[in-house]
Amino acid sequence: MLKRILFVDDESQILKAITRLFMDTEHEVITAESGYEALKILENESVDVIVSDMKMPKMTGYELLSQVKKRFPNVVRIILSGFSDERIVFDALQKNIAKLYILKPWENEVLVNTIEKVFEIENVLRNNKNVIKLVNEAGELPTIKTSYQRIINTIEEEGEIYKIVDAIECDNSIVSKLLHIVNSSYYGVQTGSIKRAVAYLGIDNIKNIVTTSAFIDSLGVDSKDNRKLEGVWEHAFISNRIISIIYNDFLKKKIPETEMNAGLLSNIGIIFMIHSFRDKYMEILEEVQVQHVSIIELENKAFGTNHQEIGGYLLQWWDIPLPIVEAALYHHNPFDKHIINPQIVWAAHIAEKYAWNILGEEYILEFDERVFEELKIDKTKFEKRLEESLELSGLVNNR
Repeated sequence: MLKRILFVDDESQILKAITRLFMDTEHEVITAESGYEALKILENESVDVIVSDMKMPKMTGYELLSQVKKRFPNVVRIILSGFSDERIVFDALQKNIAKLYILKPWENEVLVNTIEKVFEIENVLRNNKNVIKLVNEAGELPTIKTSYQRIINTIEEEGEIYKIVDAIECDNSIVSKLLHIVNSSYYGVQTGSIKRAVAYLGIDNIKNIVTTSAFIDSLGVDSKDNRKLEGVWEHAFISNRIISIIYNDFLKKKIPETEMNAGLLSNIGIIFMIHSFRDKYMEILEEVQVQHVSIIELENKAFGTNHQEIGGYLLQWWDIPLPIVEAALYHHNPFDKHIINPQIVWAAHIAEKYAWNILGEEYILEFDERVFEELKIDKTKFEKRLEESLELSGLVNNR
């Protein structure tokens, strides 16, 4: 399918090289040498993707893509830059001002293939008729409450702890949820103080909890769903912890901000399905447990889509960074050819299985052990480290 790609760079030679590169593809390339020129093109022409340099005179790539996000939200935004200020780049990715970052100088095949993968993911998320039909049947898409958004904004603005505490304490329902989680066996903290909870858990964990609470709360889940949702909720937090272990202990690096909620949000589609199609979906969950059949197969049969595609669609709607969207969309298919950020998807695949095992639930979907090889992790050492973590947290006694 023909796509129109707008490349923006203040160096004309780079634009000529890119134009030549895409001559052999089915896509049409448009070029602009400034942010202002790019915006004029977008005002008058249909464009599917904009790919911009970051360091440009008069209007930076960050400023340009911010304007595009606001004024032309359906245009996919990508950074192609040698710009070395990582903080600005990661800020653009975290706030979904850009979907991904491709470093200059680029490899021709990698650049073309990456953009092709973006098209495929966008096609799944935006043009999947079964997903759109199902969401329409469920009613208007949920939005995040202002109180949650205020807390998230305060954290993202790197506000001082007392400002974050004040923002949380403005909503009693958020205070209740946060204290319930902090005092659970997962964290093992006994406190009624939000200030102490924030100090103990750290800003990243607080943001994770608030973000996940915001999405679940936005679905309007009521009390009759609580028992099943409690298991999904606990699975989400254990998954996130497993992903942290994978990154910290085995990959020897801090998990990127753009991937930080992947474990928490990868099964948001299940929560949506429980809420929106409770009776029908509960029958599916019961059949999975009794017949030991694939939940994906049953979902596809009943709805024409599954919780992975629904989850990816919701996270895309909520403007979540692409790596987390991919974790939701592909955590049961970790070697799908369209994946752009495989590392977090592989980690999510591992976390999905082992979190259910920890909760005493049989994992009947196919688990692809090649993810351990790709991550260069020894499976035995990983399982030993996970056992040690469970013993420290007290979760081992609950299995």
